[in-house]
Amino acid sequence: MNIKTRQLDLLLNDFELLAKTTLMQLQITHRLLHDNSIELLYEEAESNEIILDRLEIKVREEAVFTIFQFNPKAADLRKIITYQDVTTNLERIGDMLLNVIRFLRVTDFSCPGFEELKKEIGQMIERVGEMLRNAIFSFSSEKSDIAYLVIEEDDRIDELFHQIGLYLQEEFQDRKLNKSEIRNMIHTNAISHNLERIGDSATNIAEAAIYLIEGKDIRHGNKE
Repeated sequence: MNIKTRQLDLLLNDFELLAKTTLMQLQITHRLLHDNSIELLYEEAESNEIILDRLEIKVREEAVFTIFQFNPKAADLRKIITYQDVTTNLERIGDMLLNVIRFLRVTDFSCPGFEELKKEIGQMIERVGEMLRNAIFSFSSEKSDIAYLVIEEDDRIDELFHQIGLYLQEEFQDRKLNKSEIRNMIHTNAISHNLERIGDSATNIAEAAIYLIEGKDIRHGNKE
């Protein structure tokens, strides 16, 4: 039993490191939105991505080892499964944050028409960040009420994503665009798309927390 407990603690420690590294990527994203000239932040982001990839593989291997080695009962098995599910979603969030960081590097929000978009992107980053922090907290603290709030917030992220797309259409539809403006439009759309997908993955983590705490699978609209 002591060995099994230590193995479960090992999974928890890896999850906590993965969550911490993902939140560091989020902080880097926020800083680069306001100043995309800080070269050291790009290097740090690339290094963090390597850590996230390795941790996700490590957790997957540890989860399989724990199941085969200890044949865990229902409660522990559910915990192991949700650890693996959550770490997979955190690794995906890391990938999408890196996408955002790379697009921020080549986007000029000082161009006419893009100042307002920068504010919208900033708001989206803040809301997605709050979703992610609450999703991680709901899972690690086993608080399903917080998890349900995260799921509700996803609709607001979708709305912001659609607002940015609508702004791009309306602001630039009657203008003759130069290459810089076209690139900015493509990059801004890609940034908002990745942020919207991060909201989806944060929702997945919240759903995993509910499964861990209540034993209910509420994915795909299943509320039973």
